Amino acid sequence: MTSTAAAALTLDPKSAPLPGASMRVAMRRFFDRSFRMRGRASRSEYWWWMLVNIIIVTALQVVAPLLVAGRPMGDQLTFGPFGSFVYPTVSIASWNGEMTADSTVLVSLSFIVGGWVLLTAIPGIAIAVRRLHDSNLSGGWAFLAVFPLGAFIVLGLALRSSRPEGLRFD
Repeated sequence: MTSTAAAALTLDPKSAPLPGASMRVAMRRFFDRSFRMRGRASRSEYWWWMLVNIIIVTALQVVAPLLVAGRPMGDQLTFGPFGSFVYPTVSIASWNGEMTADSTVLVSLSFIVGGWVLLTAIPGIAIAVRRLHDSNLSGGWAFLAVFPLGAFIVLGLALRSSRPEGLRFD
């Protein structure tokens, strides 16, 4: 028996990727394996998570302008680079110390977005590491995302197909 066949017999089901996972199964596996850097994740597991995360972050960023639109501050909203909304700021020198309804909504939503990012940062890194493992790459490649344009490199590497040599990460 070859070492690959022996490894396949002793494979931990939590470490094995699940090709063709549905969104529901992929999300359950994402949250069940949130802090697990070992093992592998299939392309479907990784891309379902990316889709759900993009939808949630986009929805949270679009809610603020919709809630503020039509109020005096709403016409001051502009688009910044990469299509993100730029919210009006008030300098400390000109701020009179009063919180308006608009500023309260914006502050509350920024805390919600920040909370979502904090809650999903480590699990997001973990699934990227497992996805890279499945394509027989070191998980260290996931940390390219901290550099400018590095996230695009990581996304490109996540597109690679599964490789049998990735069993070494299980």
